[in-house]
Amino acid sequence: MPLLRITCPTGHTDAIVAVLSADAAASEIAVIPRASRMTDGDVVLAEVPRSSVDRILALLPHRGPIDGLHVAVEGSEVLYPRGAEDDPDDDAVVWAAVTQEVHDAGRLSWINVALMVIAAAIAAVGIIEDQLLLIVGAMALSPDYFPVADTCLSVVHRNWDRVRRGLIALVVSFTAAAAGAWALTEILRLTGVARADAVPSQQLTLFISEPDTLSVVVAVLAGIAGALAITLPDARGLVGVFVSITTIPAAANIGVALAGRDHSELFGASVQLGVNVASLLVAGVVTLELRRRLA
Repeated sequence: MPLLRITCPTGHTDAIVAVLSADAAASEIAVIPRASRMTDGDVVLAEVPRSSVDRILALLPHRGPIDGLHVAVEGSEVLYPRGAEDDPDDDAVVWAAVTQEVHDAGRLSWINVALMVIAAAIAAVGIIEDQLLLIVGAMALSPDYFPVADTCLSVVHRNWDRVRRGLIALVVSFTAAAAGAWALTEILRLTGVARADAVPSQQLTLFISEPDTLSVVVAVLAGIAGALAITLPDARGLVGVFVSITTIPAAANIGVALAGRDHSELFGASVQLGVNVASLLVAGVVTLELRRRLA
């Protein structure tokens, strides 16, 4: 059950407590008068059902703009008294928290781009050496699903500015990843460590540059699973989504193909990347829209 922490001017405390009591079905409410050292306002702590958090956030602004109002939500585990074993509220979505967390994780930043470049470089070595373990490790390392999820959530909430920024993040990140894989492959080729045009049979990694119907099926299923996972309190199953999508391997293969001047591989990997991203976006938007409507 989430714990709401609200800091507000003293004169608004009673109104906020009334909202929590009547509209949010709070199981526990505590008020600490003038506890804030920053604003000298009251601090209200309330345990509320997950399904009530977004409704509370929607109601508070309707009371009028309040200077010094601060609202935070965090997870809490009620040890006593024990609640019901199969409480449906456990799977309710706190959309405000999910949207903020996914946006923070998926926004365009140098650290996210750096992680994707490193992941693509590892995947490039895996492609050159036909080592599937390196490919899987790169997929688990790369944070490329988060800008996809951020874009899907933005579409569902009709936040078109965030949609634009999410798509830009995807283009910039995957371009940087492909460039990083290309640069590493060129360095390995020039130093004689490896040659992009003299790779093993690639029996284990051939699927990366040969998209087919099953590629779409897997990407759609991963998109559905990822959209459901980000709405759960513990994001369970999200690691499985990371290692199911052929996005970062495809970006790496683009770089390797560029270094090896292999136009067939370049085309196949580009199609694979586009198919995976498009499938993830469509499946994610549809799943999140259904999740929101059925909540």
